[in-house]
Amino acid sequence: MTNSFAGRTILITGAGRNIGAHLVSHFVGRGAYVIAATKSTAVEVGENVAQIDVDFAEVGAGVRLMNDALALRPSIDFVINNAARQDVALLSHEEPERIADLFQVNVASIAEILSTIAKGGTGVESVVNITSIEALRPRPGHAIYGATKAALDALTRSAGVELAPLCRVNGLRLGLIESPGIAQAWPEGVTSWSAHAPLKRMGQPADITDAIAYLLGATWATGSILDLDGGIGAVAPW
Repeated sequence: MTNSFAGRTILITGAGRNIGAHLVSHFVGRGAYVIAATKSTAVEVGENVAQIDVDFAEVGAGVRLMNDALALRPSIDFVINNAARQDVALLSHEEPERIADLFQVNVASIAEILSTIAKGGTGVESVVNITSIEALRPRPGHAIYGATKAALDALTRSAGVELAPLCRVNGLRLGLIESPGIAQAWPEGVTSWSAHAPLKRMGQPADITDAIAYLLGATWATGSILDLDGGIGAVAPW
């Protein structure tokens, strides 16, 4: 099988931890040059990895990131929008500033990136937006996060149509992914997930890479969203 990522350039946001860090390592291992965008976590840079510091809570950060990335490489082949905030709070405890921040990080910054691509000159041929089953499956305390991911689903479908045929935009709708300390920080959620998911486990970062690689290279898919959730999206809610 031909390694379709050898010599290609991939911009990955949220690249400092867990899923993002795994994606950086994976695609570098497949011969890609990776531009790793992160807010505060250092990335191990080298011959095939460059780091750009970015805070997506700032309006215009998505545009600045694309400009900085293009200053490093004359053309970017692929973009993986992985950065997100997942704050938990009941609606009765929400504050306007936090609501605005969540939408800025999880939706508006990605819209800024897509808008820059739409203007042309970036070379981007395929984008994958990391979304969540919480766009479809609400949980108490997750209302605003879920709303941002529902908005991202809609943005993905619209951009997939508007940017075609020069650029494809697809989404990966994830279920619960294991991360260090999650079982201790959220025991009730982890227990509930394991009880209800047909495959009886949380996802691993390694589960995600093949799905993203497929979507990046899927030349007859745009505006599509792939569920990767251990089967929980197929479970009847009653």
